[in-house]
Amino acid sequence: MLKFLRKPKLKLPDRELSEIKQLAKILFIDDKKFPVIDILKDAGWLNTSRIRDAESLDQIEIREAHILFIDIQGIGKKLKFKDEGLGLVIALKEKHPTKKVIVYSAEDQGHVEAFHKGIDVADNRLSKLADPYQFQILVEKYSKEAFSLKECIERIKTTILAEFGDSFKSDEIIHRLNKIYKHKDYSTEQVSRIFNLSNASSVATIIQLFLNPG
Repeated sequence: MLKFLRKPKLKLPDRELSEIKQLAKILFIDDKKFPVIDILKDAGWLNTSRIRDAESLDQIEIREAHILFIDIQGIGKKLKFKDEGLGLVIALKEKHPTKKVIVYSAEDQGHVEAFHKGIDVADNRLSKLADPYQFQILVEKYSKEAFSLKECIERIKTTILAEFGDSFKSDEIIHRLNKIYKHKDYSTEQVSRIFNLSNASSVATIIQLFLNPG
């Protein structure tokens, strides 16, 4: 009598950098051509693109991007932001808080810009004249945070400790991630139940991006 074969256990994706490069979507918002974009593409970050300005906070290029580089000069005009690019940065972080936003500028406007809320809410800041490898470092850093198993586990640990005061070991997190991955249910309700947390929306956001990058 033939025995039923068990389905092979799903294995959590443990992605190499080459695979992460294919998943990460990087968008530059800049009214001028920027050589760094081609340099990133040549380095394997193929999903790197540019728009001249934002026409909507929900336009498809912005919705799909994981990392946004914003030239704070010369953009934000179409949406009539008083502070142009810096106003756009604030609006984007409010609308899409999980996206990484890096601001850059070719000019130093001194202390006025330094104390602007748009600088505070951005995840990082670069000079437009910075060496291209500095842009690449940030792209790799934030892409690994989103799509690397090791980084995902560390972000979940940090988030649970900060929001709930609970401490989880890596093995515990992997065990729970396997349960979620098995059922393909990445909802906040499912994640909250599996991790035994009251409202794990922040944790669910990390897991959704990692397990279902789209």
